[in-house]
Amino acid sequence: MAPPHTVISVVGSLNVDLVTRTSRVPAAGETLTSESFDIGFGGKGANQAVACARLSRTHSQAIEGRPADVEVRMVGAVGEDQFADDFLKSLQGDGLNISNIQRLPNQKTGVAVIIVESQTGENRILFSPGANYAVPADNLLQDDTDVALFQLELPTDVVLRNMKEARDRGIDTILNPAPAFTLPDDAYQGLNHLIMNETEATILSGISQSNSWDEIASIFVQKGVENVIITLGAEGVYYQSAYRQVQSDTAKLISAKKVEVVDTTAAGDTFVGGYAVAVARSKAASKRDAFDIDAAIDFANRAASKAVQKKGAQSAIPWLDEVPGI
Repeated sequence: MAPPHTVISVVGSLNVDLVTRTSRVPAAGETLTSESFDIGFGGKGANQAVACARLSRTHSQAIEGRPADVEVRMVGAVGEDQFADDFLKSLQGDGLNISNIQRLPNQKTGVAVIIVESQTGENRILFSPGANYAVPADNLLQDDTDVALFQLELPTDVVLRNMKEARDRGIDTILNPAPAFTLPDDAYQGLNHLIMNETEATILSGISQSNSWDEIASIFVQKGVENVIITLGAEGVYYQSAYRQVQSDTAKLISAKKVEVVDTTAAGDTFVGGYAVAVARSKAASKRDAFDIDAAIDFANRAASKAVQKKGAQSAIPWLDEVPGI
């Protein structure tokens, strides 16, 4: 008997990552010899799609081509350049459906230049969008999509149109608003899941981080978001839910897993991917009350804690059987 089948469509960016590791970031006008340089594949969209794919199957399932209970589709664009073929091949190797990735003529594949401080694991990123900003503002979601996951590295009109299309069709919709900028209020109306870090939460809410997370999250709940999740790094994850029936249980802070941090590049995208997989699996139960937000955050937390212990972006994202406690 085939496993219950749900579809996650990740509408987002695909970038080649040019990663330099250094003991510290050079000052203006200064030249430093770096510790290492690597070329990898990334983009918040592709990273989150890889996270969804890996966190919904074991490594052996992917190698052997055995079906998983979640199908993950990457939706976006690459250019006609030397990076594109290897990128698409890599995504297929992670078990992704790439049939909705457009290869656009006269465009270059997006590039992210990443500087990682080896002593702290913190990163700084410069993003050159390339083909990502040439994605047309069309309906990009296939009819059988169960969960749609968005970020903000594609043109805003593309994202907002497809978010509205998803909500209108009853597709569970997740937004990770990165990079953060002010969105119209109707972008939040009927949004099922909003996942932000603390900086993004303050930018989008328009109020200082010195205010309580209760106050900041309430702004988005009042605008129509069902579940607001704010990742707080080492402090853990805060959430507020409009769906909970018990008032005292609508908000909660869940502690982070304590691990040795090597590189934080993949942490946020791994968390979002793990959370999206939990949403998709709840859809397979065919009833909304099957979704357990505490369990979803716990799973996403454990996956992210594994990712920060390795270098890189997609290369650091764990498979399901590598997540602690699985």
